[in-house]
Amino acid sequence: MKTTTPACATLLQTVRQIFMVELLTLTMPDGATIRWSCGDVAIPYAGNTWVPGPIIERESVKLSTGIEVTSCMVTFHADASVTVSGVPLLQAARRGLLGGASLKVEKGFTDDPLSPIAGTVHLFEGRIGEVEVNSTSVHCEVKSFTEVLDTMIPRNVYQASCLHTLYGAGCGVAKAANGINLQVQAGGTSSTLKCAVTGAGVYDLGELVFISGVNQGVRRAVKQHTASQLVLSFPLPDAPGVGDSFTVYKGCDKTLATCKAKFANVVRFKGFPFVPAPETAV
Repeated sequence: MKTTTPACATLLQTVRQIFMVELLTLTMPDGATIRWSCGDVAIPYAGNTWVPGPIIERESVKLSTGIEVTSCMVTFHADASVTVSGVPLLQAARRGLLGGASLKVEKGFTDDPLSPIAGTVHLFEGRIGEVEVNSTSVHCEVKSFTEVLDTMIPRNVYQASCLHTLYGAGCGVAKAANGINLQVQAGGTSSTLKCAVTGAGVYDLGELVFISGVNQGVRRAVKQHTASQLVLSFPLPDAPGVGDSFTVYKGCDKTLATCKAKFANVVRFKGFPFVPAPETAV
């Protein structure tokens, strides 16, 4: 059942001419909220304001009873004036900044386009999945939150490698204490960064986040760390400039030896390294 405010319910039941506007709320992984109106004016309601943003197209939403994972394709047509986290929308999507964001679609109602809306009706909400970018638009597949129920059962199994997520609550290792700030040096490419990193192997399977330059906000996994060089698992969307800053965090291969030598965190290791491999167990 859809719910709304008493004023909006009365409006829908008694007024013959009704004006509608769709309101989209984009919540970024860092908690930042962006509100766009499909109209050509700002729409204030309940202490929030939805401003005109990109031209928005979306598929119809199918509703069903149960835990089926429904999805909705949403397309944003935008120029450089429409930004996300200070970056033009198309560029932000190309950098992967929309990954993990959530999108809520509501419809507002009023009997006069010059009057405030009487209330809203929730249409759809979910997480942004696959994103396709072309020269003028961004196509997003938004999957309902029932998708999070698609998890492995049982969650904990017997395996040699650790079950915890590095820097997660179960792991307990502080992420900030295991990262360093570096700058891009000359001689690298979009997939191999030259920098003043020392040693080798410390940042294998780690994470890298740019904090300045054309790739600001972009995250990449580190495939290999060698002396003065970091090889990325996937190339950056744009070639970094000399002096661009980034933070790189140590990685973990989920083995007992790495947990002990790199993080001194054996007390929280949640693997079973002495379980025989299936092909050798008798």
